[in-house]
Amino acid sequence: MSPVATENYLADLISDLSEAFSMFSNEAAKLSNLLARSEAAVSLENYDELRKQSVAEVQAIEEYLNRREEILAYLKVESRRA
Repeated sequence: MSPVATENYLADLISDLSEAFSMFSNEAAKLSNLLARSEAAVSLENYDELRKQSVAEVQAIEEYLNRREEILAYLKVESRRA
């Protein structure tokens, strides 16, 4: 892979990582807001909303971790080529 292609690919990976982290941050903030608004006794509707938001947060962090692992693996391969 040429140096320019390598830099472009790495830039794309980092952009994806940044986007995934932003998604996680947004989902975590939504969950935090839901928890702050929840009452002592959580209704079934509120519980379902909290559960859905928790799942969204987990999916967002998994996306972030996957992108991070992809970058680390790519850097490892590139450093072996150098």
